[in-house]
Formats: sequence, C-alpha cells, structure tokens
Amino acid sequence: MLSLMTNNGFESDNTGLNPSADSVTLTQYSSEASQLIKSFTKNIPIVVTILVLIVSLTALDLVMDLGFIRILSDETIDAIIISASVFLILFTLFLIRRVLHSQKILHKWSNLFENNAIKTGIILTIKNKSKEEILYALPQVIDQISDPLEYYLSKSDKKEFYNVNIDGITSFDILIDNSTIKSIDSDSLKDAIQEYGSILIKILDKVIDKRTTEDFLKSLQKYKKRDKIGLAIMIGDSISQESYILVNKIKDNKISGNLILIEKPVNNEDHDLKSLNNVLT
Repeated sequence: MLSLMTNNGFESDNTGLNPSADSVTLTQYSSEASQLIKSFTKNIPIVVTILVLIVSLTALDLVMDLGFIRILSDETIDAIIISASVFLILFTLFLIRRVLHSQKILHKWSNLFENNAIKTGIILTIKNKSKEEILYALPQVIDQISDPLEYYLSKSDKKEFYNVNIDGITSFDILIDNSTIKSIDSDSLKDAIQEYGSILIKILDKVIDKRTTEDFLKSLQKYKKRDKIGLAIMIGDSISQESYILVNKIKDNKISGNLILIEKPVNNEDHDLKSLNNVLT
C-alpha cells in the first residue's frame, strides 16, 4: 500500500506531486502519528496519578470530617485538591490540542488514500482520455456518488456535462454540478453532488506544464466562489516538474485537498504497465 502512495505523487494534501516528494510526506505523516501515539501513552500515567491524588485527598477529607483522624487541616486539603484539579484541567486542555492535531493528520491520511485510489482507478480504467471514457470511469472510482451517477448516465445523453462554460471565459471539459444535472431522474444525483461537491475535469492532449496548471487553478478559484469543489482533475500526457512545484505551493485547502493531476499518455501500454507495476510493488 505504501508503494501505491509513493508512486502516485502526493504532497501538501495533493495527489499531483512527484514520487520523491510523496515519500517525504508519508514519512513525515508516519513520524508525526508515531510521536502522537507515544505522547498519549506517556501522558496516561500522569493523568491517572492526578486522579488518584484527587480521589485520595477527597477520601481523606471525608474521613477527617467524620472525626476518625486528623492529619492536615481542611484548608490545606482543599488547597491541594483545587491545585491538583486546576493542573488536571490545564493538562487536559493540552491533550485536547494534541488530539485536534492528530485529527488533522488523520484527515490528511484519509485524503491521501482517497485521492490516490481515484487517481489509480482512472489510470487503469481509461485508455484514450476521451470525455466519455473519463465520465464513465467516475462512478467506478468515487464511492460517494457511484450509484446515483451510474443510474443517471444510463438515462441521459451525457452531453450536458461536456464543455461547460461558467462565465463566458472559464470552461471545463467535464463539469458535474447541480447546474448541469438535468431534472429527469436527478434528485438522488443532485443530493449526492450537493454533499460530495462538484466534479471539474480538464483534459489535455499534451504535457501539463506551468501555464496550463496556472490556468486550471485560476478556473478553480473562480468556480469556488460559485459552489463547493468535491474533486478537480487535470489529465495530460505528462506532468512537468514546474506543475508539481506550483501545486505544492497551493495554500487553499478547499482546492489543494481535492486536486489530482493525472499522467496518461494516449495508447501507451508501457506506461500503463509501469503504473500498474508501481501500484502492485
């Protein structure tokens, strides 16, 4: 599974980056997760000790109130209990911060696995990067919309999803959102897309270079103001190093976490076999 991740490229919540950068990212995530687990394990005895101290002092205070023994004054015991309780609260807040940090790491892991699964599925499903091929591949690789999209495609001519212009300037080769879904038998798909987010795809019969990447990112920025982005894909014959670097610098999580760059030469069986070998090994 690790080989699948490192050969499909992912960095800073993107699956559009080169394999070497991906290996560094996975190592970083693994290290952070390991440190978090060690931190939680190490801090458990501290929490238990404080709780035992509070319970013991409370029991001692009760015994003293009943007149069985007199070791410390009530004021001293109360001060110790309050101090221990305050420390426990502060320590718990510190642990909560660690939990929130670990949640962010787990989200990155989840996003990495999901995007790489989609990327690998599309690479192994399509052959010639045609709109129809890619459109029919989507329900096979996106579980959240699989059934409603597959059903909708069986009832529609699909043309409503092709070459969609959103503002007279910005267009996508494939766009699935509530504005492009027809009314016929569409309620379930509209609901699924509303929850998942819109799907935007750009297809290039050439290399994905810095200029085409910049244009696509500008298009996504425009679309983001209109609706939620669930998945943004750019497919080309190859991907330049400049594109990888550019994608890695994206600060907008609403775009970076849902952006996939796919390298798919037309009718290149050697490339497909190499990609499959990378996944399996």
